[in-house]
Amino acid sequence: MASGLQPEGQGEPDRDGERERAQLARDILVHNEQVKLTANLMNIGAAGFAITGIVAPLTAAMATTGRVTAPALALMVVWFVLGVGLHFGARLTLTTLR
Repeated sequence: MASGLQPEGQGEPDRDGERERAQLARDILVHNEQVKLTANLMNIGAAGFAITGIVAPLTAAMATTGRVTAPALALMVVWFVLGVGLHFGARLTLTTLR
């Protein structure tokens, strides 16, 4: 056939279609890895909030006076809530995986 069109099932495979599918698969993999890295960073931040806002003040209070004051306890609750919120934000970020 002089026009370059060939009947189905004959001739070269659809290389452009294969390339497009391979590129789409790579794009999806890259997107998923970027989302996982973002969620991981957020989760590490949540752990940092918990350690910084709860463990450090608790350790300092026990080492100095042996008891936790009400204002320190309130701040510890705030840090805990921020950490939990950031953790659930990371989980929400993972819902954008393809």
